[in-house]
Amino acid sequence: MVSENPLTPVLLAFFAAALWGIWWIPIRYLEHLGLDGSWGGVAMNSGAFLAALIWVVFSPASFRVGLHAILGAGLVGVAVTTYSTAITMSEVVRVILLFYLAPAWSKIIEWVFMGRGWHWSSTLTVAASLGGAYLVLGGQVSLAAIGLGDLLAVLSGMAWAAGAALIFTSTRSSPTMLTMVTAISATLFGLCFVWLGVGTSLSGGSTGNGMATGAVFGAIYVLPIMALTLWSAQRLSPSVISFLLTAEILSGVLTGALFLDEPFGPQQVAGACMIFLAAVAEVLPGTMRKISG
Repeated sequence: MVSENPLTPVLLAFFAAALWGIWWIPIRYLEHLGLDGSWGGVAMNSGAFLAALIWVVFSPASFRVGLHAILGAGLVGVAVTTYSTAITMSEVVRVILLFYLAPAWSKIIEWVFMGRGWHWSSTLTVAASLGGAYLVLGGQVSLAAIGLGDLLAVLSGMAWAAGAALIFTSTRSSPTMLTMVTAISATLFGLCFVWLGVGTSLSGGSTGNGMATGAVFGAIYVLPIMALTLWSAQRLSPSVISFLLTAEILSGVLTGALFLDEPFGPQQVAGACMIFLAAVAEVLPGTMRKISG
């Protein structure tokens, strides 16, 4: 049996992260077509689910999946839909950076539930993450200064960290099945948000066109990056993959700052650097040892 190159999941996760970083573009485009709130995410995730379902039906080896992996994929689906909803309710750059408190949550989960050690770098990870979030929020931590979109972004990072931990500790499962579970979870939770009022009612041909466009985006854009991310999550620890996914900061923050009229001054730059430092400090040394060894 040919051994798997340890660099493969690292590179694929990094590539997927760069694509996740421009997630805001189709979401904002669908919003322009009339799909505000959670509807854009519902459209794309339903398209990804249908494409994954077809993939599963025509791939006999795709039914292997463990219970922990199913729960983990479901939580990743929650992360996806809360993230896409947050993008429509807050500034793109702010949402991306608040989501990337995920390495801190991942480290805490590994320490509390997976028996991994707590080192000086772990403290730096958590402190830098929280300090970076404080700067991104403009140095304001009152509830009045933090919007629902900000809270959803943080919740998304927590759901991702917990989901990644469950997938990593589960028996090896089919990435196709995990992708399908993630997509249907994201769709259902998105509909829950709509039911709660995060999005308007669908009406008229423009929104019908938006749903169809979103489904196509889901099949050709969301499905591949979901599959790459989940495949890598089975092979890399939660904190490592959370670090690799910070590549999303590079693509998302840069495109958001360049193409959107959103505030991104020195304070936000400093916060972004601290959040990135938090991820690097905890996982980069171990990742490099694993690759070189």
